[in-house]
Amino acid sequence: MKRRMRLLLATATGVAVLVGGAGLSSASASVSRAAYAAADDIANVSVGNAYVPADKEIEVSFTFQVSNPLGTGNGPTSGADEVKITSADITPPGKAAKPATVSYTAPSAITDDKPRPASAPGNGKFTISKDDPSGDWTLRIVTSRGTNTFTVKVAPKQGISGASVTPNPVDLIKGKEVKVTVRAAVKDASQVSAKMTSDTTSEYYDLGSLELDTDGYYTGVVYFTDDSAPGNWTLEISASRGNETLKGVGSFSVNAPAGGASKKSKSKITLTAPSKAKVGRTFKINGKVYRGTKAYSGKIVEVYFKKKGTKSYKFMGFAKATSTGKYTKAVKQKYDGYWRAKVPATGKTYSSWSAQEFVDVK
Repeated sequence: MKRRMRLLLATATGVAVLVGGAGLSSASASVSRAAYAAADDIANVSVGNAYVPADKEIEVSFTFQVSNPLGTGNGPTSGADEVKITSADITPPGKAAKPATVSYTAPSAITDDKPRPASAPGNGKFTISKDDPSGDWTLRIVTSRGTNTFTVKVAPKQGISGASVTPNPVDLIKGKEVKVTVRAAVKDASQVSAKMTSDTTSEYYDLGSLELDTDGYYTGVVYFTDDSAPGNWTLEISASRGNETLKGVGSFSVNAPAGGASKKSKSKITLTAPSKAKVGRTFKINGKVYRGTKAYSGKIVEVYFKKKGTKSYKFMGFAKATSTGKYTKAVKQKYDGYWRAKVPATGKTYSSWSAQEFVDVK
């Protein structure tokens, strides 16, 4: 019987499912100078990952440059030439201003005929709580020369609003693998992953990083072998942003194959890859291969890559496991994308796929 997907809501730290659509937040907040800014002695404001948290209050850092901190021109300076920061605050839409902490030390005074510095760095921070609104916040830095005003884009709470497993139930087929697709609606996350676990055994499938499709859903694929545990399973979706990770869980069912399972051994393969790599530079992916509960000694595994935004994986070569089941392959990539490794099937062993790992190219 088909079991309907359910989402459990929780508000414990780091474990929550919140209402939201689908999207991807950027690594840093968008900042622009407000049209009504009265001064221009503060420039190049850069704000870190600014978003409304699900639970605990977060602290957001920002940096800036003070233009002509000792005045313009050449020659000795006096205290009257120096820019001093007198206050700073930030105002959420529809709410009262909050204090912003600013740290800035002016350059040393010029005592001879040398050019005065064009700029000097400063930094600051402010807080965002779970009850604050998202949208355009106004950052104000007041100096001895005037008031500088900037608009900071604050992202809404991230959330997992839904997930599905297709097909549901998963009807296993003797001698074959069944393709199972996971789709999750997640808002404002930097990374989304999924794992499926049997409710009655220790068996699990790790899908790794899910990919954001053009339709706004995060998706991933796994292949169930005919000896997968029948019964109820749990799908767990993890969505991360900054230091915050939300988890959503749902249920689906698996039906045993007609005629029973094939008499084959299970295989399993893991894969690890760096989260970032330089364009065209060699880096290594590695992992371990198992047959049953033991290392799959000497097994030849297949390595695949899929460019972000494309539909299919491209074969990138082979890697051979050592006597302890470990394998390593040196690879290069030009584009952001995903890596997976596969254990090919034999007459006595099931095939299996590793979790999908995303590598960001810089």
